[in-house]
Amino acid sequence: MTRNPLADAGLLGVNAGAGFFVALTAVLLPSLSSLGTMLFAFIGAALAVLLVYGIGIGKHKSGSIRLILAGSAVSALLTALSQGISLTFGLSKSLSFWTAGSLSGITWQSLLLTAPWIAGAGLISQILSGRLSVLALGEESAAGLGVNVWAVRLTGIGVVLILAGASVSLVGGISFLGLIVPHIARFLAGEDYRRLLPVSALLGAILLVLADIAARSINAPFDTPVGALVSAIGVPFFLVLTYRKKGAVL
Repeated sequence: MTRNPLADAGLLGVNAGAGFFVALTAVLLPSLSSLGTMLFAFIGAALAVLLVYGIGIGKHKSGSIRLILAGSAVSALLTALSQGISLTFGLSKSLSFWTAGSLSGITWQSLLLTAPWIAGAGLISQILSGRLSVLALGEESAAGLGVNVWAVRLTGIGVVLILAGASVSLVGGISFLGLIVPHIARFLAGEDYRRLLPVSALLGAILLVLADIAARSINAPFDTPVGALVSAIGVPFFLVLTYRKKGAVL
């Protein structure tokens, strides 16, 4: 949808938006239940995505580098605000789960709450996959083949918002997972989104579970944040993507 290989949930402000709203609820609504906290995390992710797209698209095509720059700026702003709130009110320890990302806080109740949303959005994305493959050819080509470009784009944004927002509200912000996995899946499954989407989902689950096992084993019995381990893998991957064409930035 963005036609930019560097666009993932972390770079588009989803993680930062969710974390910012969790910090706000911890201060303003300290007695809020875990369900309420997850709901506000989802709302924060949604507002961050809308803000990034509003700034990044403008009068330009959404595939431009403007979207990534807007995402980076919004993410930096919301992350700074979250850290300021946590330091001012002494919440650094309690909010570290959201900033670093961890699977240790997941309960069966939280899984039951988010599973229907993730499954429903995943089903919609699979139904949309054929049109996404056509959209990948370019907006003009897709429109010439009878695809309603804006309808597909808006539906896709909604699906991404539900999937990423629900995931972040469940495990916190785990950056770069959405950047690493799709490129590996594209290498294995090709460009057809009807195969690419389910392969990405499977590889993402496998990579996250392996990273969690490694994080729990590094300094046992203490739990190393899995987000830190994934980021250690993701940063070199990000640099390779950025400079893969003889130093030319994408």
